Amino acid sequence: MRQRKNTKKDKTRGFTLAELLIAMMVGSIILAAVATLAGAMSSAKTATDQMGRTGATIMQLQNRLSDLIIRANQVKSTDSTGFKLWHDNNSDGIQTADELTQIQKDASGNCLIIGGSEQYTQCRNVRFAYDQAAPATSFVTIWFDLTDNGDSRTYVVSGALRCKD
Repeated sequence: MRQRKNTKKDKTRGFTLAELLIAMMVGSIILAAVATLAGAMSSAKTATDQMGRTGATIMQLQNRLSDLIIRANQVKSTDSTGFKLWHDNNSDGIQTADELTQIQKDASGNCLIIGGSEQYTQCRNVRFAYDQAAPATSFVTIWFDLTDNGDSRTYVVSGALRCKD
């Protein structure tokens, strides 16, 4: 017995042009959403990384300044541009050039410099305050602003000389 061809069935196989266009449009919308999400995630990762770097810089700077101030034997000079600390490293009571650490701001006030070689260029609007004029200074305060993702914040580092002569 011979089978008849079902021509109606053959015509319904596959997709119509309208179905293909709708499928392509839905696929394009999904791909656009995925691309937008990927871009947003990349931007968020970049912002988070920058915040982490800024946080690490702040922590390093605060620890470094606090340590220098606390361990100093004497503040040798003070003014609006900075101050000079003496650390009697060899405990001989004689001040030498290698025992002095200058902490200052640059001429624009937008860079904090420690010892001439450490420069924190992220710092803006650097300011200093002292409880008394040197060499009687025993308490030092440093303010600086940092901008992170367009948000500017003021940070304060204060320290009292622990080993004051």
